[in-house]
Amino acid sequence: MFYHARVTLKPERSKDAPTLAFELDMARDDLISRIARPFAEDKMFFCGGTVVAASRVTEVRFSETQQSSVELAPFINARRRSQHIISVSPAEREVIWEGRDITREILDEVSRPISESVETKSKTLSDRVFVVHGHDEQAVDQTELLIRRFGLTPIILRDAPSGGRTVIEKFEAHSNVGCAIVLLTPDDLGGKDRENLVPRARQNVIWEWGYLVGRLGRKGVICLYKGSVEIPSDLHGIVTIHISEDVREKSDEIKRELIAAGYEVKL
Repeated sequence: MFYHARVTLKPERSKDAPTLAFELDMARDDLISRIARPFAEDKMFFCGGTVVAASRVTEVRFSETQQSSVELAPFINARRRSQHIISVSPAEREVIWEGRDITREILDEVSRPISESVETKSKTLSDRVFVVHGHDEQAVDQTELLIRRFGLTPIILRDAPSGGRTVIEKFEAHSNVGCAIVLLTPDDLGGKDRENLVPRARQNVIWEWGYLVGRLGRKGVICLYKGSVEIPSDLHGIVTIHISEDVREKSDEIKRELIAAGYEVKL
């Protein structure tokens, strides 16, 4: 098997485009020791000829293929020609999309203490943080990574098995946690009339927020809101933290609230 990594870096200047760094055709142990574990531990690591600070990373993707990037490149180029795709990206780099996505699998593995095995690890409620979100996938990924760096386990409903349950049954089954983080991002528009629409979070996010406040209490729910998104007046008084483009910029405030909710947070 061959293992590959793609790391997206936040630009140093706001007007610049994000930078991509690649490491291809690695052994699994190398991927974990050289990139995944240092990243999860918020340390510097080496990727694509660049020394990377974990704080600059906005996205990581790991994949697994049975063939090397060199072996797959001719097939990728042939597909591009047949589909009339013009790309300046080397075909070898596209191998990251060809294989099995193992990003969460690897991050789960490196978030466990080295001395603990999967069989002996027992998760308690204090390990689990439920994440409610809308359509802002970047904010979800950043929140997940931050929770993992705190040594905790993020519970994200989209990634949990359904087991034949309805959405509400699935939500109830996985919301047995000590604390929840709700991401209010401006995914919708709403208002009293069509002439005065304001940014709003998705309706399901507001419903889940209220449910969790009722279940966990106000101190058990942390609200992260982006931009000028409207906050329902009935929920004023709940802990709210304003975020910009990177959730991790408010890591100290989020950490403080998690500790206040009874969590043992590393870092």
